[in-house]
Amino acid sequence: MEKTRLGFDIGSTSLKIAVLRGGASRIEEVRLPEDITEETGTAGPPRLFAQFLKRTKKELSLPRGPAALALPPSQAFCRLVTMPRMTTEQLFMNLSYEFSDFIQGEADQYYWDYAVCASDGETDEAREIPMMAAVAAKKTLAEYTRVFAQAGLRLKTVLPQEMALLQLCQARGAGADGFCFVDLGRRFTRITLVWRDRVQATRQIALGGQDLDAAAQNRTDADALRSGAYAAEHDRGVLTLPATAEICDRIAVEILKVINFYRFTYRSGTLNGIYLVGGGAALPLLRQSIENTVDLPLLDPAELLPEAGERAAAGVFAAGAAMRGN
Repeated sequence: MEKTRLGFDIGSTSLKIAVLRGGASRIEEVRLPEDITEETGTAGPPRLFAQFLKRTKKELSLPRGPAALALPPSQAFCRLVTMPRMTTEQLFMNLSYEFSDFIQGEADQYYWDYAVCASDGETDEAREIPMMAAVAAKKTLAEYTRVFAQAGLRLKTVLPQEMALLQLCQARGAGADGFCFVDLGRRFTRITLVWRDRVQATRQIALGGQDLDAAAQNRTDADALRSGAYAAEHDRGVLTLPATAEICDRIAVEILKVINFYRFTYRSGTLNGIYLVGGGAALPLLRQSIENTVDLPLLDPAELLPEAGERAAAGVFAAGAAMRGN
C-alpha cells in the first residue's frame, strides 16, 4: 500500500494542504475565517484554529497519515552557514551564535536543526562544512503539535519554508539546477534563490497583496475586501492602473537586485528561471513586469506538481513539507 503524507502551509488568509500518495499530489486551498486571520496571527487563537482544522479535515475527507507543517519566516529562521568541523554537541552550541539576531531569551528555549550540504568548491572541504541550519522556538512547535492533535492530525515534521522548497526541488528532479521563487503574500513578497541543496539568497520586501488591494480600493471606492476580489478577477481595469503597475515594477526591481547579488557572489552558479508562487502567481501585470525587468524565463509551478494544475502555485510549500515528512 502506498504511503499517504499530508503537508500544511498556513498563510495570512488561507490554509494550503497537500495530500501525497505515492507520486501523486492533491492540493487544497481553504480560506481562513476572519477571526483567525491577519490581526490574530498566523495560526490565530489555538482553540479556534484547532476547530477550523478539524472541520476542514472532515469537509475535505483528508486521509490518515503523518502530517508536516511549513513554518513561515516569522516563526522559523533558516540560513546557509559554514561551520568548522566539530562534534554534534559543539555544533549545536555554536549555532546559537549564528542565530543571535533571531533568538530572544535563552538558547535552550529554541530547537535547532541542520542539513549538511555537498561541498560547493569554495570552502576547504577538510576544515569547513556548508549546511542549511534552522531555528524555531520550542513553544511554537509544541503549540502546533497540540493544535494538530486536537484536530485529529499527527504532526510529525515541522520545517521552515526554505527547507520545504529545497525538498520539493530535489524530489522533482530539479535539485541540480538553480531557481528563483517569488512568493507574493498578503503583506510581504519573499524572494528565495535555491541552488542544488541550499538556499543561496533570500529577501523579504514590504509589498504584497494588500498594496494591490489599496490601489484597487482607490480606483473602485469599495471596501478593501471587495477591492481585493476585483484585483483577483482582473475587473474594472484595476490591474492596469498606474499605481498597480508601479507596485509590480518595484517588486520586479527587487527581484533583479537579489539575482544580481547572487550572480556577483556565486559566479559559478546558474539560474534556470523564476517560479511565481502564492497569491500573485496569476497576476498578468506582475508577470509582465518581471519579464520586462529580469532576463530569466517564468516557469510554471505545475512542472514541480503536475497533478495539481492551477493549484500548484499555492501548494509548493505544503507539498515540499509533505515530501520531507516521514
